Parts: sequence; structure tokens; C-alpha cells
Amino acid sequence: MKRLLLRHTVLRRLVTIPTALLLLVVIGALTPVAIVISGLLALRPGGRGRVMRIALFAVVYLISEMVGLLGAAWLWVRAGLGRRIGDPRIQQEHYNMLGGILRGLYAVGTTLFNIQVTTVGAPHGDAEPTLPATPGRPLVVLSRHAGPGDSFLLAHALLTLAHRRPRIVLKDALRLDPAIDLIISRLPHSFVSQEPNGGEIATREIKQIAGTMGPTDALLVFPEGGKFTPRRRLRVIASLRRKGLARASEQARRLHNVLPAKPAGVFTAIDAAPHAELVFLAHTGLDHIQSVRQTWQGIPLTHPVEVTWWTIPAERVPSDEDARLRWLAGNWAEMDAWISRTQPPA
Repeated sequence: MKRLLLRHTVLRRLVTIPTALLLLVVIGALTPVAIVISGLLALRPGGRGRVMRIALFAVVYLISEMVGLLGAAWLWVRAGLGRRIGDPRIQQEHYNMLGGILRGLYAVGTTLFNIQVTTVGAPHGDAEPTLPATPGRPLVVLSRHAGPGDSFLLAHALLTLAHRRPRIVLKDALRLDPAIDLIISRLPHSFVSQEPNGGEIATREIKQIAGTMGPTDALLVFPEGGKFTPRRRLRVIASLRRKGLARASEQARRLHNVLPAKPAGVFTAIDAAPHAELVFLAHTGLDHIQSVRQTWQGIPLTHPVEVTWWTIPAERVPSDEDARLRWLAGNWAEMDAWISRTQPPA
């Protein structure tokens, strides 16, 4: 069913949009009950009001979905029933709407879940990393992928703090979120499919969206290809070993907090945007939340989400393939070491 919905846009939206509306009605009706239950549970020693926090955020999230869908419909009308959807002014209005939705969700999330994002020194010893000027060169942001909501936090930071318009490479399963499906599909993006030819299609899309970036754009890529978990790390190491890639398997084994970076998408973006600056972005504080049980236990957060990054000018990226592979592996190893030094105790 999931594959069917992801393949057919009209069918998918006929299912996901009414489902989101139904969930809003049901969860909205149950929220008062959740608040009462949460209040009673909070009377117990160590009570954290988890039921209330989750219910309230779910309501706000679904309201944001409806706002996004209505806003997207209005912009479609303003774009001449979709004929001018690629017009720069209409594109910017989509980014403005997306930024407003993410700001609202971030404000609610920080309040309900005690999310505190702090910037700390980069592995190279910088006291505090600085953002490249905007407008300036385009950016290719290579980020680790771990913990719930990290892609939303990064998109929010790019839009509202770095004042960059994100072009995002993300899994096609996120199309099942109707607002993401509708809004992101109108902006430069790549939804990576799990179909046999999904990687090939994604490479072509990355080449296209990276090659057309302007001075206020940033391409956000998660080179690991999926969220880090200890179990997935072991599967990747075993897979590399089965394929006879002993060197790659050993490199992956030395990484304890990240999966090895897949070079295809990264190098495609670099070659398509040779004038772009490269940003390696590391974060920790969400990575210990890897299951529903851990999500429940981790609410609200007791440690800040710590973030760092370092920027590499385009001219310092090696052109030779072997040197470029070593360069990517070396920066990824620095990211892994930074996480080991910085992450809160388990």
C-alpha cells in the first residue's frame, strides 16, 4: 500500500489529506482527556506530563499541516492555477510560508519538549563556528542524520538563522506527510525512492538542483542515506564485508556515531556546483532517541542539542577521485570524533 501511494500522486493526496484532517479532529477531541490524564500522572514522583506534551504538539502539528495545505492552495491559485508555480516570486512565497510554519513548530517544540540548541566549538579548534555570509556563495550542507526531527531543525536553521533557501534531499516516505508532499514538491528537491532505480534518479535530481543554486540557496544532504542507529551501523559494516570491501568495512568499523558517508550524491553536488562552499554539520543530543520507547522516556529533553559545523571553500576540495574519497572520509571521521567528545552520557 505504501509503495502504491508513493507512486501515484493523486491517489496519495486523496488518502493523506483527508487522513490528516480526520486525525486533527480526533486528536483535538481527545486532547482535554489527555491533559486530565497527564495531570494525574504528573502527581506521581518523577511525573513529566508526557501525555499532555505529546497531545498538544500533535494538535499543533496537525494545525500546521492544515495551514500549509490551505496556504499551498492559495499560492496555487495566485500562480494562475499552477501555471506560474516556478516564478521566482511564487517560489519565495512558498519559502516564506515554509519558514513561518517551521518557526511556529520550533517555538512550540522548544516549550513542550525543552529543546535547547547550543553552538559549540568545531573540531578544528574554532571557538564558535560562523555562518558564511548571505548572499554569498551557494552552500552544500553535509549533515549527519540522527534522532527525531533533526531534518526539521536543520531546515528551520537554514531558513530563519542562515537566511538560506534550502534545497533538500530526503526519503520519499516523507511524501506521506501531505504538507511536505505539496510544498516541497513545488520547490527544488529530491525525494529518494527505494525503487531499484531510485539512486540513479536521485543522482540526476541532485545534479539539477545543485547546478541551479544561487547566492542565497543551500543544498541539504544527509550522506549516510538513513538515520544512524547502532544496529544499522552493524548492518552496514557486515554488508561492506560481504561485498569484499575490506577497506571500506574497516573505515566503517572505526566510526562509532555515524554511518559511512556515501560519496555518489556528495560528489554529484560538488561537481554540479563547483563554486559552492562545503559545510560539514554535526549535532548531538537527539541521537540517543531511536525508538518509540526511547522517545517516551526522553520527553522532555534533559540535555541541550549541541551543534557545530566547519566550512570548506570550493577551491580546497580535491579534484582527484581517490584524494576526494580520503577528504570525505577524513571530515566524516572528524565529525565522529567530535560527537564522541560532545555527546551527553547515555
